[in-house]
Amino acid sequence: MADSRVFPGTSDMDVGYSTADYRGAAISSVSNVEMESQRNRMTLEEARWIGVRKKVPGMSGIPKKAKSVGRSQSGSVFYVEEEDPYQQKIKEIRVFVRNHFRQKECASFVPKPGQTTGPKAKKKIRDLQCHCGEVLMEHAGMQGPFPHFSSADMMLEYLVPKELQKLMSRERRQDPPPEKLPAVTWKKDIRTTASCAFGKINFENVEHSGGKKPAKYIRMTDEDSVDNLIELMKEHWKIMEPERPNLVISVVGGAKNFKLDGRMRDTFSTGLIKAAKTTSAWLISSGFNMGVMKAVGQAVRQGQSFCWDNDRMVHVLRCIGIAPWGYVKNRRVLESVDGQGKFNADFRTSNVILHDSAVPLNPDHTHFIFVDDGYRIRYGGVAGIRAKLEQKISQPQAEGGLGIPVVLVVVEGGTDCINDARTSIEHKIPVVVCAGTGRAADIIAYAYTHTKTSSGGIRSMKEKHELKLMDKIFDAYGKNWKDEEIQKKTIDIKESVQICCQNSDLLTVFHMNKHEDLDLSILSVLLKAKKGADEEQRLSQLKLALTWDRVDIAQEEIFREDVLWSTGSLDDILTEALLTNKVKFVLLILQQGVVMKEYLTVQVLERLYKDVPKHNFLYKLLHRLTGKEDLSLENVCILLKRLLDRYDTFDETLEDVDAEKDIVKDRKLRRFKRPYKMLLVWALLMKRQTLAKLFWELGEEPVTSALAATRIYHAMAKNLPRHESHLKESFYECENEFEKLATEVLNECHHKDPDKAMMIAERKSPCWNEMTSFQIAAAATDQVFLSSVTCFSSLNVIWKHGILFSWLKMIFAMFFPPYIAFGLEILSLGENKLTWIQKMGIFYSSPMAKFAYGMVMYIVFLVLHSYMVLVDFKPDHVTPLEIIMIIWVFSFFIDDVHTFIAFPSPTTKSKIRDWYGFLKWLDLANFILAFTAFIVHHFKDHYQVTKVFYCINSIIFFLRIMKIYVTNGQLGPKIFMIQRMLDELRMFVMVLFVFLLAYGVASQGLLYDIRTPSWAILKDIVYFPYWQLYGEIFLEEIDAGDTCVAGSADCKTGHWLIKFLLAAYLLVGNILLLNLLIAIFSHVFDKVEKNSNEIWKYQMYFLVMEYEKKTALVPPLSLFQHVFLIASWIVKKTCQRKVRTGQNFGRRHLEYLQLFEKEMMMNYLRQLKAEEMSGIEMTVNKLQKRVDELTKLIEDEVIADQQPNISSYETMGTSTIKSNLASSKKEDISKLEPVEEEDEETTKKKKKKHKKEKKRKQKEGEEIDRETKDNQNKGDNYEKKLSNIVLPQNIQGEVVDKPEPAEKLFHKTERGLRPVLSIQDDSGTDNMPSPYPSRRGTSGSLDVKPVMTHISNVSMQWSPRRNLSVRDLSDDENEVKSHKGLRKRMTQERMQRYISSDSENDLEGESGGRFSSKLKKQKKKKKRSRQDSDTE
Repeated sequence: MADSRVFPGTSDMDVGYSTADYRGAAISSVSNVEMESQRNRMTLEEARWIGVRKKVPGMSGIPKKAKSVGRSQSGSVFYVEEEDPYQQKIKEIRVFVRNHFRQKECASFVPKPGQTTGPKAKKKIRDLQCHCGEVLMEHAGMQGPFPHFSSADMMLEYLVPKELQKLMSRERRQDPPPEKLPAVTWKKDIRTTASCAFGKINFENVEHSGGKKPAKYIRMTDEDSVDNLIELMKEHWKIMEPERPNLVISVVGGAKNFKLDGRMRDTFSTGLIKAAKTTSAWLISSGFNMGVMKAVGQAVRQGQSFCWDNDRMVHVLRCIGIAPWGYVKNRRVLESVDGQGKFNADFRTSNVILHDSAVPLNPDHTHFIFVDDGYRIRYGGVAGIRAKLEQKISQPQAEGGLGIPVVLVVVEGGTDCINDARTSIEHKIPVVVCAGTGRAADIIAYAYTHTKTSSGGIRSMKEKHELKLMDKIFDAYGKNWKDEEIQKKTIDIKESVQICCQNSDLLTVFHMNKHEDLDLSILSVLLKAKKGADEEQRLSQLKLALTWDRVDIAQEEIFREDVLWSTGSLDDILTEALLTNKVKFVLLILQQGVVMKEYLTVQVLERLYKDVPKHNFLYKLLHRLTGKEDLSLENVCILLKRLLDRYDTFDETLEDVDAEKDIVKDRKLRRFKRPYKMLLVWALLMKRQTLAKLFWELGEEPVTSALAATRIYHAMAKNLPRHESHLKESFYECENEFEKLATEVLNECHHKDPDKAMMIAERKSPCWNEMTSFQIAAAATDQVFLSSVTCFSSLNVIWKHGILFSWLKMIFAMFFPPYIAFGLEILSLGENKLTWIQKMGIFYSSPMAKFAYGMVMYIVFLVLHSYMVLVDFKPDHVTPLEIIMIIWVFSFFIDDVHTFIAFPSPTTKSKIRDWYGFLKWLDLANFILAFTAFIVHHFKDHYQVTKVFYCINSIIFFLRIMKIYVTNGQLGPKIFMIQRMLDELRMFVMVLFVFLLAYGVASQGLLYDIRTPSWAILKDIVYFPYWQLYGEIFLEEIDAGDTCVAGSADCKTGHWLIKFLLAAYLLVGNILLLNLLIAIFSHVFDKVEKNSNEIWKYQMYFLVMEYEKKTALVPPLSLFQHVFLIASWIVKKTCQRKVRTGQNFGRRHLEYLQLFEKEMMMNYLRQLKAEEMSGIEMTVNKLQKRVDELTKLIEDEVIADQQPNISSYETMGTSTIKSNLASSKKEDISKLEPVEEEDEETTKKKKKKHKKEKKRKQKEGEEIDRETKDNQNKGDNYEKKLSNIVLPQNIQGEVVDKPEPAEKLFHKTERGLRPVLSIQDDSGTDNMPSPYPSRRGTSGSLDVKPVMTHISNVSMQWSPRRNLSVRDLSDDENEVKSHKGLRKRMTQERMQRYISSDSENDLEGESGGRFSSKLKKQKKKKKRSRQDSDTE
């Protein structure tokens, strides 16, 4: 056999297992490796039963299907083992990878220039890096080990050019490199070979709290085919299992210098994992253990779980890392020497990230794709493969792609992230930008926010916003640029950003600091990206909304009033909503005009049942009740018949085919008569309660359907194994919920019209196989429903047949029949006027009259039977009274048989369950005993047996009197209570019997030394201990003297230990067990007493139904009526007369009752919803929601207005700037714009104006103080009092929980009131460290020093190196604006003028102190001794 291993064996019993398993001396000839191979070939189920199979004679530990038997030429037995499936998969992967994937290695070592001089000069020759980025010893072929030195020298000659071989020789590698290296040109000699790095990675130094599974990886070149990569992922990695993804989320962003902390990390992780789990999405990142890739890995670790199916462990969250091979730290561990891959490669990751060095992998990624471009220690070559892969994934299946939507998420990041976003948008891939994370994300978010669409549809930014955008770009990336590159790179990046903002449908901004969810932003951008007028795009939008379960978005954005849907276009969406249990979506789709009768076909319903998981409880119930294994529609109908006692066959559920219409040839396209009933049954069997309530609401006959649901739940709970108690409890909870619905709807009907409500309860349901609500409720033990007002009123009408009388009138009418015709008040029963004959017939056919006459006759029977047993019994012959009694007993038996057949339960099994209880079985045994006694009495020698049997009969006949008590509301529950206590007593006796036997055997053994075998021994063991429990101690038996002759048998010899055993036995029996029994009885009493009214009414139903079906004549006269009924039945069968169905109402009546029932159901649901809306919980939720919305609105305003308008640096005049620029570069000084000083005349005018302003502000301050004191006493309206005070915009925008006192917002100076300007900490909105240090005083306010300067007019040309570029505003505006990206420079006089003015001016620019910061850094570099100098 090909691909098989053959090994000798000794027997079937010991192959692959040690002798310790068999407790014998045989020695297995199979090696440990072969043992492990055999075990790995088995499934979990096969391996589970190894121990059991080995203990069964003739069975081996290995299943027969895993091996085949062969013989060698010598005749010895061999076991031919088939190849391990796991090894077969590995072999297939090896062949595929070797044929389709390549790797690149540098074949010529030439050091890069600039490594021997400068700050980054290498100290040793061995550290010199090639143009490819790798040192010599890390080149391919130099890793060794070499068999001898000649091999190493040969590799050196092969890799290193002749000019460098002497320099790079083994002897000189430890020497410092010369300042000038030989000039050798590197010809980019990168050679391609078959990939040798693939397999699985085991992160050995990482522990997971949950399951741990190695990650799969592959090394490929940047030129390999993406189609082969997708084939590898699908066919060999099985990445599409267990569920096809509905989305791919590609995350790009910051790397080494980026870190998410605090609230932003939680927001990012929660939203990302929620989106991934909701859509079974793939996550794509760079796979390194740093920056945003690490954040993605941490999020995956928090939400990771596994799917267990077919002995496979599959990641639920699949995170793919696409990383450059040359940038991976310890990558040599992943290479296989023989080129056969590594299964598994032990990899050690690290949290240490160093600049200009390789980076370790993140251990939380599940798959790695390493892209090899031939270069090392640089991040490159990935963008092309990643873009191609994402495009292939998003490409429609008709065009060769996977048809999975892709979303790009940008978190911080450099210029490459901007390029990635541009590329994605150009390829119609939507982008989500996480604003507030810094750099690229904030730049794109700012541009997107300030890009507006004109009336002509053109999107553009204003000039000032473009300048601000360029300033942000320079702040983020310009510090590493050369001067000659600044302008070009800034403009290029700006253009890329503007291109990203042109298509607003493919870009959305997610604010990390707001109360929003990342997954909703992803959904919104997907919906915008798929926005269109055609139906296909709308269906794609609807699928996305369904995946996210966002019915609000679907209702507002997709199901608009101007949208028309074609017939059948929503069927697949509705099916998916049913399978995923999206109830709100099901209701929303049904509201769009979907006709359920047209939608639900046999094919659709089969798909719904086919989706049931294999380990679902439904398969257990199906096998237990029907013996079937397949969950087909026919088997489901059989199962429902077992659960409901009566149900249609599958063909009966289908819609009748009209001959005039087109006949549906395909059976799977046939429709159902009652589709909502079929879906209700499906939801009940699947235990989807909310969905079941929806179909109950939309279906027919709400009361009967709800009771049918209770019956299904009750039957399923009853037939489940006992160990599944949790599932049983959940079934009973669902049953109680539907019972409450049925009861409340029926009560609602009763409040509107009691007569119609009783008709609904008595109606034989055409929807549920002609069963009444009473029948279904009784089968499901729905005591609450049967005890409702409507049900008991209906039972009362059935019990009395419309007769209005009390028990006294009833007794009088029994003994004076004329009173029935002329004295009793009877309802008309649909007749205009009843005759006296009709009244007599109504009275004598009523169950109440049958019961009364039956009890009277039964008392007469008891008197006669007691007389027979006590007086009239003759041993030698049968007396006439005995014959009369046996005929009377026979009439009882026939009457019970007739009642059993006529009882309203639909099947024989249900009749036995519902009516034939314990007393009925006791009656049956009593009848058999009476007939046996009568027969035995004919044998004169056995008359004593007859007498005993008759006495036992009399006991049981007297016990039957308790049936009378059921009609009483006080005694009825007591009968049920006694029955429950007897059940508990039976269990108690089983416990007591253990102690009784233990003491009985021990005491009898000590009491007799020698005893001959006899049945009296068994009697003594039980007899004495039992009566000792009641106080009969038998001390004279225990204290028997030692009078026996030695060796005599059956002689009592007392023993001292018996008394101690008796004391212990009585202690346990009389005190412990007896009190336990009392406690059990108390619990039963309390439980029954609590529901006594429901229990009595529930028992009354069976009594009423029993006497309703009895004959009008009571035993023994009923024999005549039974003979007549038998004769009538024979005539009907012989003459083949058509039997009436028994339905009282016509179709019109049933439709009327159903409409009435549905309307009352809607009234109840409206009331229920109104109560829920007005409840405390709903009120609290509404209040919480409003508070959240208000908080979100306030935070939005605060974040928008929190940008500091005044530099944390003190303003500088011209002289200060010039002094600070003395040590800076000349090119920086040349780019400064001078600030002119104000002339003397202007200063005098300003001082004069400030004096006037000072007086006015002093008056305002006094008013503020006065109003503050008043408001502090009143405690309200404080913000309104301060609304007239003009503050800077950054203070006006702040929102606080409560108004602060005026002295905290302002402080008095000689120039008037001045606001306390708090410097806001912006660490929550941007993770990047600000390049401008903030000055914070002890009070948190800005200390502005006076500098007498004048601001001149300058041009608006953008210059990133310019220190100051401002323009003078008009005098009426009184506003000074800095140029974009630069801190404001203003004098103290102009600052005071701004603060004291009434106009709402703003000092714009949030990065205005950049020049001061750069100037300070330059001075620190050149003059370390002047670190304490100030730039003020």
